[in-house]
Amino acid sequence: METELVATQEQGTKFTPKEETIKVGSGTVVSRTKKDGSKSYQAKVRKNGVNLSQTCASLKEAKEWITKTEAKLLNGESIAPNKVKKTTLAEVFQEYLKDNKKISDNKKGRIERLILEIGKVSLEEFKTRFLFKWLEFKLSQEIPDQARKKKSHKLFNGNRAIDEEGNEVMKTYKPSTIRKYYYDIKNALEHHAMMHDYLFNSKPFDEVPPPAAWGDPRDRRLEEGELDKLIDACNKLYVNVEQSKILIRFLAYSAFRVGETFLIKWKDIKLNKDNPYESYIFIPKENQKIAHKKGAEDRYASLRPELYNLIVDELLPYKEGKKDDDYVFSFWSSPGYFYTRFKNICFNAGSKDLTIHDLRHEGVSWFFENTTLSDIEIAKITGHIELSTLQKYAKLRPHKTGAKLWNSIVQQ
Repeated sequence: METELVATQEQGTKFTPKEETIKVGSGTVVSRTKKDGSKSYQAKVRKNGVNLSQTCASLKEAKEWITKTEAKLLNGESIAPNKVKKTTLAEVFQEYLKDNKKISDNKKGRIERLILEIGKVSLEEFKTRFLFKWLEFKLSQEIPDQARKKKSHKLFNGNRAIDEEGNEVMKTYKPSTIRKYYYDIKNALEHHAMMHDYLFNSKPFDEVPPPAAWGDPRDRRLEEGELDKLIDACNKLYVNVEQSKILIRFLAYSAFRVGETFLIKWKDIKLNKDNPYESYIFIPKENQKIAHKKGAEDRYASLRPELYNLIVDELLPYKEGKKDDDYVFSFWSSPGYFYTRFKNICFNAGSKDLTIHDLRHEGVSWFFENTTLSDIEIAKITGHIELSTLQKYAKLRPHKTGAKLWNSIVQQ
C-alpha cells in the first residue's frame, strides 16, 4: 500500500483547509484539517467506470471502506450510495418505463405487473435469496382470473385446463413466461445503475439462473382434415368470411408469424407467373419478431405451390383499388382482433387446444415432411435464426417420415 502526501499552501490571511491526499490501493483518502483543528476524511474509489466517495470519521474507517468497496467491485456486488439503496423497485421500474417509451405493450404490461407485485422491495433488499424465492413462488403460482371477470366464457378460459380425470383445473405460469419477467427485472436494474452512476448488482442473477426458455414445447399440429373443418367453420362468422379462410390457409402454408403477416404490403409479394418457383414474399428485418437479435436479416421467403395458388386465385382479387403500399391483410384492425376471431372459429370447428401460432408449427413441419430442403433453407423461409429453435417447431409424424424414406429409395 503506497502513501502519498500532498499539502496545499495557505493563500494570504484567508483560511484554507489543509489537505493531504493518501493513496490506498486504487482509491484515495483526502484528509482535510478544518479551522478548529478537527479533521474529516473523504474516501474515493474510481475503477471500472465507477466513481464513488464516502466521508468517514477516521483514516482507519476510510481505508477500510476503500478495501471493502474494491472487494465488492471484484465480486460483482452492488456498489451504490445509501440513498440509492433505499430506492424501491417500483421507482426503478417507473423510471425504466419513462426512459424507454418504445418498448412493446407486452413488456410494458409485465413491468406494470411487477410494480404491483414487488414494487415495495428496496434495492437493498433485492438479494439472491429474494430472487430465488420469488421465482420459486411464480413458477408454482396459479394464473388468476382477470380482475373484472364476472363469469366463465367458452372462448376465454386460457388460465384453465382439463386434467386426465376430466376436471377443470387452474393452470400455472410457464417457465418461459417467468423467464421474461426475470429479464425485465434485470434490464430495469441495469438501466437504473447506468443512469445513476453506480455498479449494477449482478450477483443475484449470476447465482440464480433464469427459468427455461422452452420448458415443454407445444406439440400441437393440425390433425387430418382439421384444416378443412376450420375453413368450414368460417362460414359461421358474420364478417370477413372469405378473408378468414384465406388468412388461415396463408398462415398454415407459409409458416409465417402472425405479426409479420399483418405487415405484408402488396408490393412485398413478388410473383413470377412464367416461373412460379421464383416467386417470393419479402419480409423486411424490422417487421420480424427477431429484428433485435444478432443475425436477423431481410427475408425472401419462397412459396410452396399451395401458397402461390392461394395468392393468385383468391388473394389478388382484393388488390383491386389498392396501392402498392397498402397492407394485404387490412380486413382486421389488428392481429389481436383476429386472435379473438380464431378462438371462435376453433370452437365452431370443434378444435381443442389449438392456437393460431400452431399453424406456424404446421407449416414448418410440412417443409420437413414433404420437401428435401435443408434446415438452413427452411429457416430462410420461416425466419428462424437458430436451427435448434427450428427443430423444436418441427413435430414430424412417423408415417410421413417413413413414406418420405421409402419414396426416396424407390426413386433411386
